[in-house]
Amino acid sequence: MYLLTEAIRIENKELQHIDLHNCRINKARKIVFGQTESIDLSKIINIPTNIGNERYKCRVIFHTDKTEYEIHPYVQRKIETLKIVHHNTIEYAFKNTDRSQLDEAFSKRDGCDDIIIVKNGFISDSWAANIILFDGKKWVTPNTPLLRGTQREYLLKTGFIEEQTIKADNLKSFSKIRLINAMIDFDRAPEIDIQTQVIL
Repeated sequence: MYLLTEAIRIENKELQHIDLHNCRINKARKIVFGQTESIDLSKIINIPTNIGNERYKCRVIFHTDKTEYEIHPYVQRKIETLKIVHHNTIEYAFKNTDRSQLDEAFSKRDGCDDIIIVKNGFISDSWAANIILFDGKKWVTPNTPLLRGTQREYLLKTGFIEEQTIKADNLKSFSKIRLINAMIDFDRAPEIDIQTQVIL
């Protein structure tokens, strides 16, 4: 069985969006492990006193009987080009240690920095992030993600983005795309021009 994981951003020596991480991991633990007792990650993770205010990544691994974590400085990958990759059987509903299908899709990026995964004709996610797109007036996100990321959930709850059914055939109707995840909020996600930086 694979192990469940969470990736939590530590910034200014604080765990970011910890309530959303708690909600997601407790749902996953109940479905995957059958564990009904909720946990609070803020009571498990001890932030070192000697770290700075910059971004750190806390990777948590959940076993059925214990929880482990490690904290490292975070370096954001440079992403300027995206390749459309079709994968109709890919599944990643729970954040976990088995990323083999994601890695298989990523291997087909043909020299691009990252990918846009299309499942059964619908836009889903990139290799390690959720997708948001700009239609000229507002930012939207596909309602068919592989994984419901915490940054995506935060932007939905605050009303900054909204869900929409987005087919691959309709991608060119949008002008810009950003990749977001727990480590990369909206302001840090570079804007990618769909017309010139996305390879179909």
